[in-house]
Amino acid sequence: MNPLDEGMQNSSCTYTCISRCEKDIYNDKKSSQISGENNKNMINFASIKSFEQLNELNAQSEIKIEDIRTFSEESSKQTVMFTKPSYNIFHPTDFLLTVAPNISRDLISSQNFNEIQNLAKYLKEGVTSFFGFEFHLASSKARSDYLVAVSSQKKEREALLNAIDNLPENLSQQKEWQQVRKLTEQWANPNSILHNNILGLWLEFDTSNEDLGIPAPNIFLQTIPLRIDTLEDVEKCIWVTRVAIPVLTGFKVSEQLENKFIDALEKLPKGASVFHVASMLARGAEGMRLVIKRIKPEDIVPYLKSIGWEDSQDNGLTALLNDVKKFSNCIRLHINISDHIDPKIGLECFISPDKYHEGEGWNEFFNYLVSKNICLPHLSFALLAFPGVIQEDQTEEFSFESYMPSVKIEGNNFSKALVRYISHVKLSYEPNKPLEAKAYTGVRLFGKQQ
Repeated sequence: MNPLDEGMQNSSCTYTCISRCEKDIYNDKKSSQISGENNKNMINFASIKSFEQLNELNAQSEIKIEDIRTFSEESSKQTVMFTKPSYNIFHPTDFLLTVAPNISRDLISSQNFNEIQNLAKYLKEGVTSFFGFEFHLASSKARSDYLVAVSSQKKEREALLNAIDNLPENLSQQKEWQQVRKLTEQWANPNSILHNNILGLWLEFDTSNEDLGIPAPNIFLQTIPLRIDTLEDVEKCIWVTRVAIPVLTGFKVSEQLENKFIDALEKLPKGASVFHVASMLARGAEGMRLVIKRIKPEDIVPYLKSIGWEDSQDNGLTALLNDVKKFSNCIRLHINISDHIDPKIGLECFISPDKYHEGEGWNEFFNYLVSKNICLPHLSFALLAFPGVIQEDQTEEFSFESYMPSVKIEGNNFSKALVRYISHVKLSYEPNKPLEAKAYTGVRLFGKQQ
């Protein structure tokens, strides 16, 4: 996916993006219109103090989504996250249960939600303060992939290492999880080159495939910006192919792949850089994926051709980019490299400035996707109803002037708010193949210093 929202560090995206996200005053009226009836129908978890107690409520550690989404209007607005005063380190299940009332069944079915929840229970408190869902916009199956961000800050990477060490044997013996553990162990080691060069990572679980059971994750490493302009820059980037990818995959990177990686960095347009390097462990895909930020739409096709990509469909990608830039002013490019450049590329389409739940322009974008028959109308409606915010302190309006992502706040003494928003749409383009569209929603913990 996407995105650690440039991490845990916010920076400009591309051509029309500004250097930081503008943060407008939160409009309570607007929020109530977006969130609809869900905001007043919040389940009362006041008697539940821990994840273990949740398990006791159900012998199979499964809470049916109907039990979460259906409650009386008299129920407390407080959710499981807000039953822990002055406690700001949460289990991933806390986040899931908190946003469950705001997720349409058109997006995630009861079965799929239970599968995601059962997967999340293997993670530990403190692993994340930022997660998301991935939706195939042409599918009516109501199934989502589950994505979890792990930061280098706030001891999240150390919590991930602890979680992996406590996986049940049937998972810990999987090669993919063993490799993720090796990577995380080195990442957490202050003496490792990975310690400061990896700012965070995303665990992407392909739960949209109901035949996978508990899947191993795909891993997106959020790196320091990577590009090569001088010989000295090669040494600053080569840790990716010499250390990170071999540790993560268990295989040495071939000289041919390393040369492709270097070539891709050397030919980047001015201002562009790689900031995500991914290994699709769960899919057994060879090579690696690069995600490029700050690349102008008019530079994408010339750049791709310069590294060996070919479009057998005359001006197909150029025409698509001309359409998309009417709705998205911030595009990130996905390329897959092995012994060649894969013909299938991805375009992550954002709207800048990033105003999280207050973001505008998505309605027009989804209307375009529906008109192209790559998004089902009811999914567009469900996604547009998703954004909103839940606050611990309801005595004053939510504002980006006073709230910031919790991972950027020193200590844990803050009043919390959970923000739901549409992150981006990803278009997958392959010459002479149908265009595919996915939507990514984000859920992020914000805090206000006490």
